[in-house]
Amino acid sequence: MELQFEQVAKNYKDKKVLKGISLTMGTGVYGLLGPNGAGKTTMIRILADVLRPGKGRVLYNGRDIHAMGDEYRAKIGYLPQDVSFYGDFTGKDYLEYSAALKGMENSMARKRIEELAYVVGLQNDLNRKCAAYSGGMQRRLGIAQALLDNPEILILDEPTSGLDPYERIKFRNIISAYAKDRLVLLSTHIVSDVEHIATQIMMMEYGVIQYTLTSAEYIKKMDGCVWLVKMPAQQLVEYQNQAVISNVIAKDGHMEVRVIDESKPAREAVQAVPTLEDAYLYIFNYLPGKERR
Repeated sequence: MELQFEQVAKNYKDKKVLKGISLTMGTGVYGLLGPNGAGKTTMIRILADVLRPGKGRVLYNGRDIHAMGDEYRAKIGYLPQDVSFYGDFTGKDYLEYSAALKGMENSMARKRIEELAYVVGLQNDLNRKCAAYSGGMQRRLGIAQALLDNPEILILDEPTSGLDPYERIKFRNIISAYAKDRLVLLSTHIVSDVEHIATQIMMMEYGVIQYTLTSAEYIKKMDGCVWLVKMPAQQLVEYQNQAVISNVIAKDGHMEVRVIDESKPAREAVQAVPTLEDAYLYIFNYLPGKERR
């Protein structure tokens, strides 16, 4: 199975949101990382066939997904960034309604709803009104909806928004197990969501995919670019305006500042082991020819 973007571009009035994206994806988990406004949701909506590209096309095994219509949409599970619920629906109502829209048989739908309720931790809440769910519970209900009919392609836009740390870990485990022979595209601005589960990670900004690499390859790019610098707290206030800082820890009466820089930022600086989050900050703050933020 192969999904292919061919020079996909999209404008909103005079704003260029996507700028000729070309890429190919197969089975596995693909992370789409980027700051808010990078164009991630527009790319996701085009892949879900909710939005038409202005130029270019998306192909499923060589066929245009828009021309495939319902045949393609039957292959995907889609969790949008914002999910709306009918006020009178319970969680069970919502999943049964979603299953009906997907054309699932009643007996299969009931079995699948029961299974997924346990998977996402809503087994005791299905008869409650969706309007009474917390934000995290609504997100988990949306994830269950996307997984209902075991889609071949799973498209998730900011899926962990509103989830607590334990729920995030559980979600990542679910996706890792699910993606064995499927394609999952997970769009987020939270690095830890994709760091350990993504086959490939795409870094996106200003409607352009800057890089597509593995987590290990991103980290390798950071060799010699991550430093620890000790300084008093009052110095940090001014220093943060001229440096790319990924973390700060108060330690023994001073601040230990994690700095990203291609050269040694201070005489007493020592090198640190890089992480994917360091790479994320480096790419979106310190690319060659790009001004620091």
